[in-house]
Amino acid sequence: MSCLNDGAMNFNNVFSVVGKILFLLAAAQIIPSVLAFYYGEPLYPFLISIAASAAIGFAMIRFSKPNNDWTVRESYTVVAFSWLFSAVFCSIPFLFYGLSPLNAFFESMSGVTATGATILRDIDAMPLSLLFWRSLMQWLGGLGVVALFLAIIPKVNMRGRQLYKTEFSGPTEDKIRPKISSTAKILWRFYISATVILIALLCIFKFPFYDAVIFALSTVSSGGFTPYNESILPFLNFKVELVIIFFMLLAGTNFALIYKTSTRKVKHFFKDEEFRVYIAFFAIISTALVLILVRDMNFDFFTAIRYSIFQVSSLMSTTGFAIADYNTWSQAAKILLLLAMFTGGCSGSTAGGPTFVRWIILLRHARRDLFKFIHPHAIKSIKYNGKSLSEEVVASTVSFMILYILIFVGSTAVLGILGLDMVSAAVTSIASLGNIGPIFGLFGPFDSFANLSAPIRLIIIFNMWVGRLELYTVILLFTREFWKK
Repeated sequence: MSCLNDGAMNFNNVFSVVGKILFLLAAAQIIPSVLAFYYGEPLYPFLISIAASAAIGFAMIRFSKPNNDWTVRESYTVVAFSWLFSAVFCSIPFLFYGLSPLNAFFESMSGVTATGATILRDIDAMPLSLLFWRSLMQWLGGLGVVALFLAIIPKVNMRGRQLYKTEFSGPTEDKIRPKISSTAKILWRFYISATVILIALLCIFKFPFYDAVIFALSTVSSGGFTPYNESILPFLNFKVELVIIFFMLLAGTNFALIYKTSTRKVKHFFKDEEFRVYIAFFAIISTALVLILVRDMNFDFFTAIRYSIFQVSSLMSTTGFAIADYNTWSQAAKILLLLAMFTGGCSGSTAGGPTFVRWIILLRHARRDLFKFIHPHAIKSIKYNGKSLSEEVVASTVSFMILYILIFVGSTAVLGILGLDMVSAAVTSIASLGNIGPIFGLFGPFDSFANLSAPIRLIIIFNMWVGRLELYTVILLFTREFWKK
């Protein structure tokens, strides 16, 4: 591997970082290995995976000769390759439990991207150590994308910093501290603290410790994997639902905003436009769904409220938990759920989807264009949180939304051609691209994706990868310009 500084891709830098990430994944698998030993389950699936991850990681580090002359293209490549390699090597333990390589890769990609779509037919019958590994993958991937960007950006130029700001966290750069590495540490401390608090609360509500850990890892990461076929139904009660709802909405909130609010006054929360729209949309969709469930499904008012606020918060935060089979609900109810799936959470959170800040900017851009039809010579900037946005940020946001819709429409069309009906194709497309997981149509929220054909599963895998990495990171790899000197 030669070290090139003339604009060509320097794979020394790329594989050096990817190798270190594989080492971290190998270390992470020590935990499920210990659980396997404790529960008397086979150790070799994890031991082989640890050995393979560590060996390949060591080889990448050993034979790479990185330098400090990073380019933006290399940061994109590192992020894309890191998630791809992570999904490949995290899939190894699944191969020893009857899953084909494609199915193991599907389950692993769903885990590291915190999507929550499963290929397993009978989750209840799987080893506890393997189920823990699924949820741990989600937890590492939930904030891992943020942490990886924060770790890489200091090594590239200011253009890379702008890249993070516009392509990943919306129009504002959510730096908590002047050093991005310090920001990363604070975010990780918050992430771990939220997980520990949720574990403690679930234990108070009589959850077995193992289940409390699994559900906490899946909730805070907005992942949605559970150790049961029926999602969270085995522990169904209103108090638990309220706790899970709160933490799902919390996971869909900008973490930097939460930290800043904790150091100031609570009213700082409601000064943030994205958070206000996020909560308002949640309240509007939940209220409308309550009325529709009472009208169309003959639910009593209390049951309609429970189902509505839980499922809307689950889909908006892209967690994917279910307390009811909404595949049996009326078409009007499903339309509202689809709207919740299409929005995503806030920028800088573990939630997937386009994020509300982009919807806000897109709508204000459209409103400004309407204004210019009436006042063609007027100069009107687009503001967010009281500050004018640069035209570069606005154009980047509009481009992202166009590309997001094009990928959604394109994958919907391909899934339809491959045999899914159009409703199932559209919902599968948005659920995988937005990293939501469960769908409705041919399959309900408690069903497995195992019966889908191999080409359909490959499309879903690609969507999960692309969606979790904010589209451009992966799509750029398939352009000719990206690889030119």
